[in-house]
Amino acid sequence: MTDERPPQAIVPSVPRALLVGAILIGLDAFYLNQGAIALLVGLWLLVITLPRTFLAKKFATVRRQRIRNIAIYFAAVILVFVFNAANNSIAKRRAEVLVSAVKAFHAKNQRYPKSLEELVPTYAERIPLAKYTFTFNQFNYSSLGNNDDARLSYIELPPFGRPTYYFRENKWGYLD
Repeated sequence: MTDERPPQAIVPSVPRALLVGAILIGLDAFYLNQGAIALLVGLWLLVITLPRTFLAKKFATVRRQRIRNIAIYFAAVILVFVFNAANNSIAKRRAEVLVSAVKAFHAKNQRYPKSLEELVPTYAERIPLAKYTFTFNQFNYSSLGNNDDARLSYIELPPFGRPTYYFRENKWGYLD
């Protein structure tokens, strides 16, 4: 007599699902700061994992555990996008403070500072990090040599996506 039961599916434990979610958040929100991996994971969960959980017979006995893990992974994906949006908002606010400091320096000295460090301590208490990330967290400032123009930028979406303030034009734009 043959056994007609479907093969048992192995489901990762809750600690393992939490660890994978934490790694995704750490890697994609605080190291790469892109959200690309989270986007791919989210699409994989929606298109492959969720339908298989409900349609494949081999997952019937572990469906609740799979749904729990999928919820953990979705929460991690959402947190990546929340952290990235929050970091970009922080960078924008800090950039506006630096723009004001550079403008005040220019008004007083009739030239742009050679570097942001020239603003400390008179125009800014310190030069802040753009974001709370491990990479792509610095402001980039350049005075273009002829002292007629300067730019301040930060990386919003690595490796490109650089909002840039053009002092001569007195407006924000994107470098790429």
